[in-house]
Amino acid sequence: MAKSSPILLLVITHAIALVNAEIFTALTTLTKALQYEKSLAGNLREYVKLEQERLQKVLELADSYERHAETALVDAESYVANPVNAYLFVKTFTTDLPKTKELVSGKQNSEEFLQLLEDYQPYLPDEEDFEGVVAAILRLQDTYQLTSQQIADGTFTPTNRSPPMSALDCFNFGAFAHKYQDHYHALIWMDEAYQRLQQESNHTVSPSSVLDYLAFACYNQGNVHHAKHWTLEWLKLEPNHDRALSNILYFNKEIEQEQAKLESEGQSTPHPDVLPSLKNPRVTDEYRSGKEFQVYEALCRGEDVLPNPHVHKLSCYYTTSGDNPLLVLAPVKVEEYYLDPYIVLYHDVISDKEIKIIKEISTPMLKRATVNDPATGKLVTAHYRVSRSAWLKDEMNDTIQTLSNRISAITHLNMEQAEDLQIQNYGIGGQYEPHCDHARRHKEMSAFPPEEGNRIATWIYYVS
Repeated sequence: MAKSSPILLLVITHAIALVNAEIFTALTTLTKALQYEKSLAGNLREYVKLEQERLQKVLELADSYERHAETALVDAESYVANPVNAYLFVKTFTTDLPKTKELVSGKQNSEEFLQLLEDYQPYLPDEEDFEGVVAAILRLQDTYQLTSQQIADGTFTPTNRSPPMSALDCFNFGAFAHKYQDHYHALIWMDEAYQRLQQESNHTVSPSSVLDYLAFACYNQGNVHHAKHWTLEWLKLEPNHDRALSNILYFNKEIEQEQAKLESEGQSTPHPDVLPSLKNPRVTDEYRSGKEFQVYEALCRGEDVLPNPHVHKLSCYYTTSGDNPLLVLAPVKVEEYYLDPYIVLYHDVISDKEIKIIKEISTPMLKRATVNDPATGKLVTAHYRVSRSAWLKDEMNDTIQTLSNRISAITHLNMEQAEDLQIQNYGIGGQYEPHCDHARRHKEMSAFPPEEGNRIATWIYYVS
């Protein structure tokens, strides 16, 4: 028995050493784990901070949507009738809404919200609407000779103002013009964007991007000195930008060639530190440069460009149209505008109730308006007619029949051969450029059935 004791002692000693080693290893691991725990606490706090910031952005968006809706719904029709309000509204759902989706996507309970957005999508403006409203505002700018500042400040309509536009909004207008190689508007709006950047403490768009577009527009409008100036400003922000550096070399070469040409012709060259006058011609096609289109735009501005030779013969009067039974108790108020051709304005010949009914019936039916293509005889969309239209038959509603009967009573025209009541919604900046409702050339007659013939008169109800 005594001989086996050293062996037992050795085993016990070895076991104790092994246990101590395991305890030592465990303590080392736990010490590191405690350090990781401390880091984990900091990481969790950082995560919570980022989540709070994200949620704060979501709340701010919710507040923004709510404030906007409450303001607009006070008088929704009047609100969206302001083109800038319409733009800002459409922008919310085309450029801002994706940011909202990004903030909530992949988060807990986000599936229901994202599904709601999908359900709303058919009723919300899309990218086509966004481009359409920008194009419309540029069209209004040209027609009414508005400055970019007037539009961006929201002061071009004294009774229906809009919030001021940001540098980013102005940039969007310039970028749209650039996309369609409209360097005239691109220059105007990129310059406005740059001016507004100087007033923003937190830039809404990259100054380098604005300067890049602005220089390009200046160059394409024949202002190489200005293009160089704005590119140098760009290089102050990004000194190593390859394309900007390359552009400077290109502009310098063009300026040298320009100066050499002026010197060879004996003309003085501009001082290198003084920018020449900025050129920005509005390039239009032959028709839009012609007198007819210029008169059209002037008439839109309310200018008196067509003297009326019969103005001294014009009068206002009441008429029962030959004692028509429909008018005896309610004579029509007539205001003569022109005698040849005969143009008159009938006052109060459609009620607010009738207007409401017509709008309710026609709104779901509105589609992009078309014109007749003389070459094919088919109806097609056209850039010179921007509106949505619908056609209402008399039998669709008693109100439509009543309006047709009223037209017949006032004009003595037989409505059996009249076309259906055409509804036109021109929206923001919609238009139909100068045209005649009747066919002026034989090839245009294909627009009308042979048994009905050409149009002889047009009646227009103004309902908004």
